[in-house]
Amino acid sequence: MKPERPPRAAGLAANHCDALFRQRGEAVDPLPDFARLGERLARELGPALTAFGGSKAPEAHVARAQRMTSAELSNTVGALAANCLLSAGEGQPCLLLAIDGPALLAKLDRAFGGTGDIGGRLPAALPLSADLFAQRVEQVVAEVLTRLVKPAEPFRVIERDGSHDALSPYGKTEALAVLEIEIAEPGATPLTARLAAAASELAALVPSRTARKLAPARPAGPLDAPFGDIALTLEAVLSEMRIPLSRLATLAPGQTLPIPVARAVPLRVGNTVVARGTVGELDDRVALQITQVPPSRKDFQ
Repeated sequence: MKPERPPRAAGLAANHCDALFRQRGEAVDPLPDFARLGERLARELGPALTAFGGSKAPEAHVARAQRMTSAELSNTVGALAANCLLSAGEGQPCLLLAIDGPALLAKLDRAFGGTGDIGGRLPAALPLSADLFAQRVEQVVAEVLTRLVKPAEPFRVIERDGSHDALSPYGKTEALAVLEIEIAEPGATPLTARLAAAASELAALVPSRTARKLAPARPAGPLDAPFGDIALTLEAVLSEMRIPLSRLATLAPGQTLPIPVARAVPLRVGNTVVARGTVGELDDRVALQITQVPPSRKDFQ
């Protein structure tokens, strides 16, 4: 029986202007962060596996990090493998760990004095001794992952099966992120372990180190895009005066009106004064030298 796993819901995300949706982070590919976790796991696996035989710690490294479907992973793992599911508690993402069966058999053959050459004929299932060794490797992987990821609950093996298809919690076409970790001993064929997770769950499993830090929430201002590119009409009001309607009605060419020019000429956008200045000359043109600005950006909004 397989344990029930909650369905993963899909949602639609709206795209908004960054200034209007300031707390949204940039989309970041989580696969490189998963690969970095794999490298850290590999560095600790070698020393941890020394106690399982051999005087020298095996060398482990991530041979590749790639995306594939669950069906493609099943074909890669093959029929003879030690498969298990790892989880850090109920409701947490599952990791599928598959250890290559033929390499396990070669490892045991060398442990009992053989050359590691197991020939072309393979058993239908792993013998008990190989399966017990695989369980010890799985336990080490769970312990190392717990130290690296630091979940609320430790990683543990929640299910095991010799058949990848019977154990896999993923649909055949579901996208997975897969780490291929090779554990090598001198003069021997590397032992390959594959660690897989649903691509949709990587962000929850491995928080991104490359994602942009979210900016603190604040109202969008005049310097933020797209508002900063909006063109506004400015008016420099040189003078405002009141005259009787009778005089206005009798205006004619040649008459002279005295106009008092303010010392601080207001610069307006509509009815809002955004600055004040004095009238002068620049390159034979009338210019306004700014002498006062509003005390805060509140005046601009």
